[in-house]
Amino acid sequence: MAVPLCHRAARLAPQDPTPWAVLLLLITALGGSRSDFDRCWAEVIARDPFHREAHNFRLMYLCQKWRGSHREMFAFARSVAAAAPPGSPLHILPVQANAEWGLWVLDREGVRAGQHVYRTWLQNPIYHAELDNALGRWFAAADRQHAMWYHDLNFLAYGLYRANRHAQARAVFEAIGPYAEEIPWIWDVHQDAAVAFRAARRRARNA
Repeated sequence: MAVPLCHRAARLAPQDPTPWAVLLLLITALGGSRSDFDRCWAEVIARDPFHREAHNFRLMYLCQKWRGSHREMFAFARSVAAAAPPGSPLHILPVQANAEWGLWVLDREGVRAGQHVYRTWLQNPIYHAELDNALGRWFAAADRQHAMWYHDLNFLAYGLYRANRHAQARAVFEAIGPYAEEIPWIWDVHQDAAVAFRAARRRARNA
């Protein structure tokens, strides 16, 4: 029922990107084709080139657990972040992509591969540069909250925690306040999300 309703909403509000963005999620969930997805994506971007939720759905579509690959996901996230203006939450996309990659490896490839993930988060200069970019060009530069504000803050806090950058995470946890979200904290070796969040916040406060 949702698909025809989205098309009707798009006809009634032709300048609104929202119906097209919701269709991206529906195409993913219903196993739609890449060509259908790309057509809806073009409709969203024509109306709002920096639509946060649509970019989230495209990242999800391109990740390996859905319809794409690690390479496609990272290429998309990094190209978008490189083009995003200061203050845009799209700078968080490479950090989110790293969390998606880590979830896949830890879930599917075993303990030894998991150690590679943890070393990457601690040592890879590209990942640390992506954290710097998210901190400086989004978190420090944002002049307003957006609809996915707490979602993005939780991913940034998780990324900093995994990179052992606890002192820098302190301000992010303060901005989150009581609005912890289950994802990505439940991805922390399948701990209870609240336990993982509180442990990471405690490390930040004590840093």
